[in-house]
Amino acid sequence: MTLETRFRNSQYLHCYSVDLSTERIYEAFPAAQEDLKLSLFVSLVGGILGGTAAACVSNPADAVISELKKAKSDISPQQAVANMLERNGIATFFVGLPLRIVFYSLIASLTFVVYDFVRFLLQVGPDDLKLYLDVLAEVRQ
Repeated sequence: MTLETRFRNSQYLHCYSVDLSTERIYEAFPAAQEDLKLSLFVSLVGGILGGTAAACVSNPADAVISELKKAKSDISPQQAVANMLERNGIATFFVGLPLRIVFYSLIASLTFVVYDFVRFLLQVGPDDLKLYLDVLAEVRQ
């Protein structure tokens, strides 16, 4: 898997996690969709959950990539994993995870809070966005 593919896959997981978590929060608290402050809070929580999920999933792969880059000779990813497990056990795959969780959560939270704030300012509802995307999909075909 190339670095670009891995990045794209973690972004999909990231967005899916945010979408799933905000959807569940809105199901539990439907009034939050109508209030700006509550909606921004839901976006904040969704960003934190999505960032955490993306960080936890992508950290082991990044640790292996770092190990491959540090190797003085060409080794396979399987050999890098074996070396990491032999050296420090499973914990090697999660070195730096807390910092990554903070970073990913911060980025995701800010992104979705700003997105929802602008969406509220422009008075664009989720149904409007779905309709727009449906129209674009039809035009592409």
